[in-house]
Amino acid sequence: MPLQTKTLQSIRVRISAVIVTGSVCGALIFEFAWVPRLTELIVNAQSREIRREAEILSDGILPYLLSNQIGAAYETLSVVENRYDNWVAVTLYDAEGQVLYPLEDRQPETGQYHVTETAMIAFEGRDLGRLSVVADIEPEILRLRNEVWRIVSAGLGVLALILLGIAFVVDRLFIRRLIQVAHAADELAVGNYELSLPKGDDEIGQLAHRFESMRIRIQDQTDSLREARARAEVALEARSRFLATVSHEIRTPLNGIIPAAELLSDTPLDAAQRQKVDIILTSGKALTTIVDDILDVSMFENGKLVLRDAPFSPAEICADAFEILRANAEAKGLALIKDCTVPADLICRGDANRLRQILINLLGNAVKFTKEGSVSFAGSATETSDDRARLVFEVTDTGIGIETVALPRIFQRFEQADGSMTRRFGGSGLGLSIVKSLVDAMGGTVSVQSVLGVGSTFRVEVELDVTSAPVKHAEEATPEPALIGAGRSALIVDDNEINLTVAAAMLARLGFDVETADTGEAALAKTRNRTFDIIFMDMHMPEMDGLIATRHIRNGPGLNTATKIVALTASVQAEDMEKCRAAGMDTLLAKPLRIDTLQAFLSG
Repeated sequence: MPLQTKTLQSIRVRISAVIVTGSVCGALIFEFAWVPRLTELIVNAQSREIRREAEILSDGILPYLLSNQIGAAYETLSVVENRYDNWVAVTLYDAEGQVLYPLEDRQPETGQYHVTETAMIAFEGRDLGRLSVVADIEPEILRLRNEVWRIVSAGLGVLALILLGIAFVVDRLFIRRLIQVAHAADELAVGNYELSLPKGDDEIGQLAHRFESMRIRIQDQTDSLREARARAEVALEARSRFLATVSHEIRTPLNGIIPAAELLSDTPLDAAQRQKVDIILTSGKALTTIVDDILDVSMFENGKLVLRDAPFSPAEICADAFEILRANAEAKGLALIKDCTVPADLICRGDANRLRQILINLLGNAVKFTKEGSVSFAGSATETSDDRARLVFEVTDTGIGIETVALPRIFQRFEQADGSMTRRFGGSGLGLSIVKSLVDAMGGTVSVQSVLGVGSTFRVEVELDVTSAPVKHAEEATPEPALIGAGRSALIVDDNEINLTVAAAMLARLGFDVETADTGEAALAKTRNRTFDIIFMDMHMPEMDGLIATRHIRNGPGLNTATKIVALTASVQAEDMEKCRAAGMDTLLAKPLRIDTLQAFLSG
């Protein structure tokens, strides 16, 4: 309800209610208090008047009674009785109480306002009789009441007019100006700063002046916030572009390091050489994980995270995460304990990859921060009545633990319980923040209990829909590397010589007949002269990039309009994937390439 409407109800209505209530109360007070008192006064006055007239009349008929002239007394009483309209009965009694007048019997006169007065008739101490007069004063009372009501009504009317006049003045001087201030407040609430406020030196004028000062401050603060928001949006966009650029620039050399190290590891090496190659691979994979984490955080902040909705087996996800971390735990001499009771036949709908990422992050953290002892992984599922399943996962370690004061911030980005942990254990402080963001996106909860020096337990709860749809699995059987590309040809297009060399070597090792092109134009020339089984196309190249080259291949008259084209890029953000699909590419492989990833992809 707008503020001005409330003002109307709280002021105008109340003033009108006061006027009406005052008038009604005045009328009720007059009716129940003043009218009975007025009636009593009228009755007393009329009684005194009738008594006085009765005494005068008794004095007038005294001589007739002394001289025993009863007829004259009768005539006098008859004349007097007819003279007074309100006299309803006149009775003359002798000393013994016998009725002398009237001669005929009369019914006794009764009424609410009948007044009876009696005057004694005596002479020199001798009682000669008495005179009784009954008068009806109701007409007098009614006339006086009506007159009083007219006066009171006129007074109440005058009072109502005065009150209405006062209300009008109050409305003009105060209420309308208050409504103007209220309307200005409503406009200010929706961001309209062009306000019309009342003027004046009274209290309302001072209120309007203070409101105007507040409006100016709010407008200044709003303008400052708007500018700050614009700067923040520009900075966020710049950071997103920076992250995308950094990701691309880091993944590009990694695409030369990791595949080359993998190819080198398959060659005859002595122990010292193999150790150095393993160091290169481990470091490259760790750097790739950090880049992936940073990109995930960027997607969360930009609201670009999209969860898949497909059937999957939670039991298989638990098994995958457990097996991925087994080697790391065994390398540190830790006991990796699994207690998963999730039914193997339970199928849920959701994003299996993101759930796997949550479990891997938690298990990876537990292994990383545990020097000795064990890491336990427990999983359970409870089906609810509405075709949903509540999945609960717990990761418990005997590691260094977390101080109680540090628990609230461990899920924040770039935070660890102790700043020295980055130097001691490594990491970017993004793993738990990514877990929190993913669990929140799934509508679940994540919590932690920890004792410093004893260990920690992380608990994740999510609810997912249960389905009977079949789970699509990737091909489990992978052909031998030399047989995957046997009899098949591939074209690799990349402007980076290292990436081109490494990718060609990996495909050649898988048995492909490989040709290369370092520009989009060179790729088009090759596709016009030869049919390829698959084309790997880099997105970012000078002059003609991979997107334009793909469109020319798809829309041109060449031999490869239907050939499978795979985007080979270090740009892995969602918008980059959409650009690839829009250009006509079939799928996307992110750099750095891994020999096992490429082998699984080509054999699928």
